[in-house]
Amino acid sequence: MEIIITKGKNRNTLTCKRVDGTITSENLGPDIPNHDIAHYVIEKRFKMKNGFYGKIKSGMTITELSDKDIIKNLESETWLSEIMSRNLQSIGSGAANIDQYIQLIHWEAKSIGNITVPNMDTTDIIEMKSEFDLLCEKWNVIPENGELSLKFE
Repeated sequence: MEIIITKGKNRNTLTCKRVDGTITSENLGPDIPNHDIAHYVIEKRFKMKNGFYGKIKSGMTITELSDKDIIKNLESETWLSEIMSRNLQSIGSGAANIDQYIQLIHWEAKSIGNITVPNMDTTDIIEMKSEFDLLCEKWNVIPENGELSLKFE
C-alpha cells in the first residue's frame, strides 16, 4: 500500500492507495501529520496487521477509523498501535524521553487491558525515533502541494 501525505496551504491530506487500486483519503486539516508518520514507523517496525494502516490496507477507510462507534470495537493490536504511536510522537517532541517509552507503553496497555506489548529494548526505541525524526524532517522541507510517499507492506 502507498501512503501519501500531501501538504496544502491550509490543510494536509492523507491518501492510502491499496494494491487492488482502491483509495481512501481524508483531510487532516492544518495539523502537521506527525501522528500519521508515527503510526507508519511503529506498524512497519513491528509488522502490525491490525494497526491503523493495517486496517486501511485490509479495506477500512480513514473515515471509518475516525468513527467512535467503530473505534471502541477494534482489536487490541489497533489500540497498541495507537499507544505506541502517540508515545513515539511524545519522545519526538521531547515531552517524554527514550528511557520512559517502554514503561509508558506497558502502563497504558495495562490500563486498557488485554494488550500484549511486543519485546523491545532501548535500541529499538532509538532506531524508531531516528526514523520518525528523519521522516518529520523530510515533511518539514516539502513545499506546498508536495507529497511524502511511504510504502507499507
